[in-house]
Amino acid sequence: MLTMWTVAKLEVEDLRWSWVVIAVAAGLLGLLVLPPIYLFFLAAVIGFAGMSMFSTRTHRASGATFASIGLGMLIPAAAALVLQGINSL
Repeated sequence: MLTMWTVAKLEVEDLRWSWVVIAVAAGLLGLLVLPPIYLFFLAAVIGFAGMSMFSTRTHRASGATFASIGLGMLIPAAAALVLQGINSL
């Protein structure tokens, strides 16, 4: 039997804010080890994986966690990339 995919919207209420805070701290530490562009792509992959997992019924909670981690890691990576871009002018 074929099961239909239900498209669920990931909204602010679904994010796990404790994971966002932890991921921001991990992103700041990650900037010491990785270039900002690599950290940005890593965070984007984690975030997109979380959003795709969130749309399934069985992995909704873990998808929200992965999306929260991806968002938290994107914040310092994006800020570092903006500063790097401004400094290159």
